[in-house]
Amino acid sequence: MRASVFCGVSLDGFIARPDGSVDFLDGHGDVEGDLGFSAFLDSVDCMVMGRNTYDFVVASGAEWHYGDTPVFVLTTRSLGGPSPEGATVEPLQLGPEETMERLGATGFTHAYVDGGVVVQQFLAAGLIDELILTRVPVLIGEGIPLTAPDAGDVPLEHGGTDVFGNGFVQSRYTVRR
Repeated sequence: MRASVFCGVSLDGFIARPDGSVDFLDGHGDVEGDLGFSAFLDSVDCMVMGRNTYDFVVASGAEWHYGDTPVFVLTTRSLGGPSPEGATVEPLQLGPEETMERLGATGFTHAYVDGGVVVQQFLAAGLIDELILTRVPVLIGEGIPLTAPDAGDVPLEHGGTDVFGNGFVQSRYTVRR
């Protein structure tokens, strides 16, 4: 079972504002396609998402970008209302290791991990294999960092970088074990 992260990050290292908003990702001129997100989503067979991220996506009313990819929301609370149209969503009350064990045991092979706290927990547990980070040309000053302050070093191997005309810089890394 592999786990990957695909996210945008401000130049000062934040993946969201303190309230979870990612509005800083917008307003940077024309984006060239979807920056590889569709190809990435095609490479995964499930998604693990944090509760705050799930609530933010649902409340935004935006299009559900994950298609029919099964989404497992890590939460200790009921999800409440209906899932977005066309979405397959299941709540899980498990920690990172138990989540990966369960998904692997049910036949999944590659998880997309998303959401500030969840990404931090999976990184700290040594469960992330790949990071695809798109640096956005903006400094936001404060927010949710990619890694927890006490996470320690996570050694990475650079796999390549693409520069887009709007100033976005996307790099791929594998986590060295």
